[in-house]
Amino acid sequence: MKNITKWLLFLTILFATTFTKAQIVNCSDFTILNFGPNEFNSGESLIHIRLGADSLTFVSYPYVLAVIDCNGDTIATGNLNFFGQAGQSIQSYPVTNNLSNACLPISVVFVYGNTNLETDTCLLSLNSLPPALSCGDFLPIDILVDQSNTLINISMQGTGNTYISNPRVSFVTDCSGDTIATGFFNSAGQIGLSTQGYPITPLFNMVCYPVTVEFVFGNTNFETDTCSLILNSPTAIVETLQKEESISIYPNPSSDEIIILTKPNIFGKNYLIYDSLGSVIMRGIIVSENIRLQIRHLPVGLYFFKTEDSFAEIIKIIKH
Repeated sequence: MKNITKWLLFLTILFATTFTKAQIVNCSDFTILNFGPNEFNSGESLIHIRLGADSLTFVSYPYVLAVIDCNGDTIATGNLNFFGQAGQSIQSYPVTNNLSNACLPISVVFVYGNTNLETDTCLLSLNSLPPALSCGDFLPIDILVDQSNTLINISMQGTGNTYISNPRVSFVTDCSGDTIATGFFNSAGQIGLSTQGYPITPLFNMVCYPVTVEFVFGNTNFETDTCSLILNSPTAIVETLQKEESISIYPNPSSDEIIILTKPNIFGKNYLIYDSLGSVIMRGIIVSENIRLQIRHLPVGLYFFKTEDSFAEIIKIIKH
């Protein structure tokens, strides 16, 4: 009985603390960014709404009750949403109509459960859609690899109110045109002036540059667009710290000789060293924990060492 009493006291304190910290949400905290097609249902649209309140804030059962166009006509309705929306987030709300030909401005009747346990209703307006984005508004920044994920980071231009829906990497091809990675469907979006990581599944170990990233997204003009984004240099690859480092190189920088320190778990793997243009200049097999390589014959510059699991391990070598 004492344990039950303690748990009830703990839960009481927890809920009291949570609701004390969460602020009451006002209509001014919501902003319609834009609206676009629902890729899961061609007869529906998605209205993207940002909640700008504190991140501790959470509204329950939010949904769009109705959409009213510039003529005052109700052109779409929504359904009750059994989820919620947290502060400092963007959420897409489905409505039962295709809004591609809607006349602006539109008004959205938005209903939500507030933090004071009241159900509130707001009339939100969108006067115009942001300009449609072009492929030049996207730039692949790097490939980020850790123990469990491979991400392609893509930077997006636009404004703080620009929002694209369901963006994802469809596939990645290398300099030979071979598909070396595939992506995943993404139900979230990306906002303008941000960089976002998109997960991919590598299919091969070796990569030649440049690589082409096939990027698909729902644009602000109700179109689903596809861009071929170019990542030119392997210098854009960033490797995060691994739980157990298996390779290190010293001295680095060096003008004469480098020593590659390895561990038994990678014995038998092939290694490659290539220049900044992606040309392989040295290769071999890891057979011991200490491998000495002469590099005095190489021109001064930046080089890269990688094992046959090249998507997972790349080390820069600086030749002085």
